[in-house]
Amino acid sequence: MNVKNTLNKQILVQRLIIVATPLILGLLEIWHPVGLPGKTPYESVLPVVDWWLVLHLLQLPLFGLLGLAVIFLVNNLHGWIVIISRIGIICFIIFYNALDSIMGIAGGLLIRSTRELSSNIQIFASTQFNVFLFDPIFGGATLSVIGVLGGGGWTIGVIAAAIALKRAGAPIWSVILLIFSGILFGLSHVPPTGSLGMACFFIAVTLIDPDIWSGKQRRLGQ
Repeated sequence: MNVKNTLNKQILVQRLIIVATPLILGLLEIWHPVGLPGKTPYESVLPVVDWWLVLHLLQLPLFGLLGLAVIFLVNNLHGWIVIISRIGIICFIIFYNALDSIMGIAGGLLIRSTRELSSNIQIFASTQFNVFLFDPIFGGATLSVIGVLGGGGWTIGVIAAAIALKRAGAPIWSVILLIFSGILFGLSHVPPTGSLGMACFFIAVTLIDPDIWSGKQRRLGQ
């Protein structure tokens, strides 16, 4: 009886992470600042830089929990596709958070530190912020190395998880929605793709019976 209660509590915590994380993150991404017509990236972020920093600080743990949610979904499944999913999600957690720290937090601090300074300094800061966005190694608005490893890790990890869950008996609509989530959120976490990707993930996981990913029946039968 104690084993069953412990197992139920563990599954409840895991399900909370799996369901709540994409819901919270998806709602936050609705208000993610985006580029404004006729404005440079620096000028677009400057008026909302305080919110920009708060959002990107919140995203760091949420991205980690999102990766953990996918790991929970395949944790008790087996096969090479599960291994691929885990590798993809590990890349997502490592490189996506690195990308968000560089562009979001470091870039936001750069902008905030210059908002009261002269126009010449702001022009210089704008140029430096563009480096954070378009650098081929760690740029956040281009196909940079870190961007591809982070976003691509999410896409591969989630699509592989969807295939593994389909083999374990997950409904086809959950599988389709997970694939869409992998593609949309992998492209970008800013609106509209970020929120749409999280909406797909949220709906998908709510449709999956927890017994499919938790291994509850197998463990209670041992």
